[in-house]
Amino acid sequence: MALFGILNIVIFAMLQSGSRSFNIATSRSTLQGELNRSLARLQGEVRRSSASLLSVVTDPARRVDGQRRDGISLSSLRDWQAAASYGANGDPLWNEFNVYYATRETPGRLLRRTYHPPGATPYQTPMAGFASAMLVDNPTGTEVTVLAQHLEEFKLQYDGGASALKVELLLRRRAGRTPEGRRVNEERVQATCQLRVANP
Repeated sequence: MALFGILNIVIFAMLQSGSRSFNIATSRSTLQGELNRSLARLQGEVRRSSASLLSVVTDPARRVDGQRRDGISLSSLRDWQAAASYGANGDPLWNEFNVYYATRETPGRLLRRTYHPPGATPYQTPMAGFASAMLVDNPTGTEVTVLAQHLEEFKLQYDGGASALKVELLLRRRAGRTPEGRRVNEERVQATCQLRVANP
């Protein structure tokens, strides 16, 4: 009976350690997937957008625990393949805006929303009314995509003269205890990249 009890304890400890390792690996994989998906989507749209129509929100009131939760508005086209989306000289006739921003929840989310502001197209100026007030935590509508759900910081810095955008993205998620049973472990993934806007 004693040997059987000891054996049960050993098996349980091994299963618990394996379960903790699995939870940590799953958490790390989830965060890395969110990071890659967010950056790939953002990079593609930044490069294709117009430097003169790009605008960034860096309102200090949007900080959460000292971490920035910025937003960016990018010009875009409803249909990049359609010939009608381009002028005679091949320049894009901008007819929509895509907005990326971090919510102020804990943890935050990285959202992508599409806007078609009223007025004549193609748009010639940055999106009117783009400010902190429109970056709501729970937007409604069908043109909303959640790119990341474990966001800690989304920090933007735009150099209009060089048409260059610096993006810092930090994700964090609790992964449970370590295999050794220590306190709650947190997985963090972070990336910083410099993007250049292709169109004037």
